[in-house]
Amino acid sequence: MNEEQLFSQMKMWRKWTVDFLGTIPEEMVDRIPLGHRNSIRWNAGHILVGWDHTMFPSVGEERKLPQSYHMMFPRGSKPEDWDRTPPTMETLIKLLEEQPTLVEQACSGRLDDRLQESFLHMNTVGDMLLFHMNHENLHMGTIKSMKQMMMI
Repeated sequence: MNEEQLFSQMKMWRKWTVDFLGTIPEEMVDRIPLGHRNSIRWNAGHILVGWDHTMFPSVGEERKLPQSYHMMFPRGSKPEDWDRTPPTMETLIKLLEEQPTLVEQACSGRLDDRLQESFLHMNTVGDMLLFHMNHENLHMGTIKSMKQMMMI
């Protein structure tokens, strides 16, 4: 698979993420279904922050999101710990729409670049990009399941 195909896949999956998030009623985004520890809003923010947290620094660029997002949506966090109002779903969706272009601009021509430190046993920028595509889809499965549970 060449770089153009990889970025095309990233954008395709993200479009599906954005499109699905747009189908979720506002009254559902902060509910936490039984058996879950986070909300749909948290999962959407976590997808956004995961990419921002690692992809841009891996190519020597500053993160694009406010530090407050990195405090609200990291691995292991949960909405009950928030001490500020989270961004709106509209804002998260807009940022999710814009992020793939920013990632492509930052990482184009650099997918074979070695990471300064191994990331979950991955060693290149391209490895990390593939990880985030899969990580996003894992969270989208969770979001879809949560929506189904709340519609019953």
